[in-house]
Order: sequence, then structure tokens, then C-alpha cells
Amino acid sequence: MIKALLISLSFVAIIAATGRYLLVVESEYSSQLQNTSDEQQHYTHQFKNFALTQTNNLGEAQSVIHSPSTRSLVAEQKTLMDSPKVTMYRDQEPPMIITADSAEVLHQKNITLLNSNVKLSMPDKHDNNIVMTTEQLTLDNATQSANTDLPATIVHSKGNMSGIGLEFNPHTKQIKFLNKVRGIYEH
Repeated sequence: MIKALLISLSFVAIIAATGRYLLVVESEYSSQLQNTSDEQQHYTHQFKNFALTQTNNLGEAQSVIHSPSTRSLVAEQKTLMDSPKVTMYRDQEPPMIITADSAEVLHQKNITLLNSNVKLSMPDKHDNNIVMTTEQLTLDNATQSANTDLPATIVHSKGNMSGIGLEFNPHTKQIKFLNKVRGIYEH
């Protein structure tokens, strides 16, 4: 038990380069030491029902990432997640939800790569929902901004837009398509 707790704390320290984090693992934690052909040792930690909450200085949740199955590769300084769900809390507005088939958190770069069937849902105060879909999205964990070079589509109550590549700033609520922009807007 003590060994598992120490390893869990080490894992949190790797993830938590900046900010305050709360790690919850509901069941099944395991750790493996693997030797590779080049004789280096690699630690792999596996978690079931993993949830990591980032809080502000007041202890209020800023974001929560949940995954039913998570693997931390210590030597590579990255974490792999199956079916991640990211909830980003916004001041006086409903939270923004991002889902995907898989994710890769790169600790040194402090980014999360969301892959396959990426869906970002951003409701506003009036229950209008803006939904963005793409096949890959890069999320900057520090600024919470996101971008992709792949085709993306946005659907909202007044129409839809699509294009190749986009940049998203959640603080200004601006989404910028980069190339081949097409759309329909109903007034």
C-alpha cells in the first residue's frame, strides 16, 4: 500500500508541472518495470477510472480529465488515455466538454493530443450549444487554447462552418478557421 501511494504521488508530480491537482483513482492501480533491448528501464503505471482535477488557488475546479483506462509511461514522460472526457469550467457559464477516442498527454510540452472522433461541446448561457468536431485536436494545458491542422466542422443554432485547420481561444471565445472555410449562417 505504501509503495502504491508513493508511486501514485510520483505520478501526480510528473503530471503536475504547474498548478494544483487532485488525482482520484477509483480502482485497479498497477505498476510495471520493463527492460527494453537497450537495457534501459521503463516504468509503466496503469489506472482504471482515472480522474485528474486542476484547481485554482481557491481550490475551485478549473478542469477535470477523466478516463476509464490510463497508462503513464514514465521514461517517455507521457500519459495515454482511452475515451478521455475533459470538462473545462468557465466563469458564470456552463462547462465546456471535450471527448475523444484516445488522448496522449506530453508532460514536457504541457499539451494534450486528442485523437479520433474529437468533439468539443460549448453551451452558452441561453442553452445554445456550439459543437466542434475533428479527428485530432491539440490542447495547450496551460492556456486551454486548442488547434488542429485537420478538417474541422462547427455546428451551432444559426448554421454551420467547416474548414481545414482551426485555432480556438476559450477565454475570448474566438474560433478561427485557417483554410478553405465554408459555411451557412441563418439570421
